[in-house]
Amino acid sequence: MAKKQSFADKVSKKKHTMTCPVCEGPISYVKYVKAEKTDGGWKFRTTNVGVCDCNRKEIYA
Repeated sequence: MAKKQSFADKVSKKKHTMTCPVCEGPISYVKYVKAEKTDGGWKFRTTNVGVCDCNRKEIYA
């Protein structure tokens, strides 16, 4: 049987966050969708990109 977990235990869990080596800020991952024109039409390429304070302007531009 599983151990009962209180709400306080759930809230106090530490989330696994990565930090940027350049700006020391947290890195959050977002799905980046890029439209590419091919011979037959358009394709949408999706990638997961890590965003921090360093590259936020480049990604969201």
